[in-house]
Amino acid sequence: MVYVDASAFIAIISASDKNHEAAVTAWRDLGRKKEHLVMSNYVMIETIALLHARLGTPAVQRFLTDTTPVIEVVWADVSSHVAAVTAMLAHPGKGGPSLVDCMSFEVIRERRIADVFTYDRHFDGHGLTIIG
Repeated sequence: MVYVDASAFIAIISASDKNHEAAVTAWRDLGRKKEHLVMSNYVMIETIALLHARLGTPAVQRFLTDTTPVIEVVWADVSSHVAAVTAMLAHPGKGGPSLVDCMSFEVIRERRIADVFTYDRHFDGHGLTIIG
């Protein structure tokens, strides 16, 4: 099982992203291996918002049409949302993990996921295998 972060989706879809080529290769490898891919609905929302702001509606449509059918979306419930907010607030100041990152950590912990496809430095140091 592999958790996929918004940074990976942005890199896959945006040809101008510095990680684009590596991300496309990693995405294809995951597909060939038939990995079970997972993201939270928070990652979906963040990805849609970033794609819309940076690349416009066609990029959002491509993400929704091509990507979301092949990935399991884990929808946050109240307890996981509260846990994510609590974790985010435990890192006061700038530069800490976002609410989306903290929700990702909740899903990763709950699902016992070891592999994460990401280019976000906030996933470093959590004992996860980083793909990307």
